[in-house]
Amino acid sequence: MHQPFYKDLARNKYVMPWAYLHATKDYFGMPALLEEFPRVHQTFNLVPSLIYQIEEYARGEASDESFDLAFEPVDALSTAQRDFIIKNFFPVPVRTMIQPFPRYMELYERRQRGETFSDADVRDVQAWWTISWLDHDHLPKDLVEKGRNFSETDKASLRLMVVQTIRNVVPEYRRMQSRGSIEISTTPFYHPILPLLINGRVDDPNVPVDVRIPDDAREQLVRSRNFMRERFGNYPVGLWPSEGSVSDDVAQLASSVGFKWMATDEGILAKSGIDLSWDNHRRLYHPYERHGIRIFFRDRTLSDLIGFQYMHGSAQGGAEDLIRRLKEIGDGAHVTIALDGENPWDYYENSGRDFLRFLFDGIQKDPAIEAVTLSEASERLTPESLAWLAPGSWAGANFSIWIGHSEDHEAWRWILRAREACMSRKEQVPAADWQLAYEELLIAEGSDWMWWFGNDFSSDQDAIFDSLFRQHIGNVYRFVGLPEPEDLVRPIKKSLEGVRSVMPPSSV
Repeated sequence: MHQPFYKDLARNKYVMPWAYLHATKDYFGMPALLEEFPRVHQTFNLVPSLIYQIEEYARGEASDESFDLAFEPVDALSTAQRDFIIKNFFPVPVRTMIQPFPRYMELYERRQRGETFSDADVRDVQAWWTISWLDHDHLPKDLVEKGRNFSETDKASLRLMVVQTIRNVVPEYRRMQSRGSIEISTTPFYHPILPLLINGRVDDPNVPVDVRIPDDAREQLVRSRNFMRERFGNYPVGLWPSEGSVSDDVAQLASSVGFKWMATDEGILAKSGIDLSWDNHRRLYHPYERHGIRIFFRDRTLSDLIGFQYMHGSAQGGAEDLIRRLKEIGDGAHVTIALDGENPWDYYENSGRDFLRFLFDGIQKDPAIEAVTLSEASERLTPESLAWLAPGSWAGANFSIWIGHSEDHEAWRWILRAREACMSRKEQVPAADWQLAYEELLIAEGSDWMWWFGNDFSSDQDAIFDSLFRQHIGNVYRFVGLPEPEDLVRPIKKSLEGVRSVMPPSSV
């Protein structure tokens, strides 16, 4: 479970709402679903920076203008705020998040035609936006049946439901962990690509920027373990390195700070010299060991079927197909399936709950299959020794998304430049200010910023991501009492040159 760190520490504001929206839609409901299937055990990977954000929303301390606008009384909205709601409060994909609700679909089609919205229309948009981001197992049936002409009282009840759901997220994981239904693993605190922090060029000597800040790699891991122990009662023994990014140095570092297992993609195993051709593919289905840490390699095909394919067919058909494929692998195999814990379900009908129920029920009833956590698998299976763990991620077994483009290089140079400024001022500014500066630096090291730089990926929110990254860098300078570099005002993403980032309008 992961979202970027959307908070600007200097302004104490969240600039995008996705952490809280997925908290209400997926983060609570996924472990809660296992209540129905006690023999199905799962590993949930929780990124500390996401839990930090969820906890701020739960305490009512998150300043998020999008959250506020969802519940602001319509007669208190400015024209700019009304326009923002009409433009942004229709989620994608339309097929699964809008179309199931007739009134919401009607409003969407009217927006597409450029029609004027009345106060009642805007109020209904606010309500349906919130409802569409609720767990489908816990929708407010009375409001869904009402459908239209929602009142401010209805919106207030939705707000209470949202806040209570967010408050229940962390306790639900603790509860299911204590029951033995789930294992909680973790990721470096702010989701950095560890091999790049340890050795920025990794296996590509042509990369023109050499990162090499291993102290920060260790700091991200140590902070993560300590944070998770405080929230869940014990140190996590499992690690999902950000984006499945590993290397021999990462295995050694993870083992040295206390992790017992980690997981990554099958492409890394093949790159590490293990023959995974058709006749030898069963070598994927057991753990390996390197530098004293067990390593599991996910089955990419099965993981991607859930992540990208099964949403296009029937829920039951997809579940039956997956179970059939698992059984065809044969007895004695441990199959690791790993994928995003939130993004696929937006594309499934009923948030994927029908698919998961068919799948879990099929597993629970089939004596040939058992769903176990990775620690349970590690205890039962003898690992094969691995002579070398190749560097790479689950994206093409390389790091090109995060350091393969000139825009990525520019972003890394900003990180190194800001880090040098931060370290040079450590003894010259108050400790609290320096810690804030260092925190901003660790945030800027997260993988999500480089995901959107370069020509790999793009979205309607490129300008916001670009702006927020540069705000984090600028905050490093501000917190240590240095002027922000003048050239930091220029977007890193070249397609945004001359474009100003559009943040949500103030709800104050």
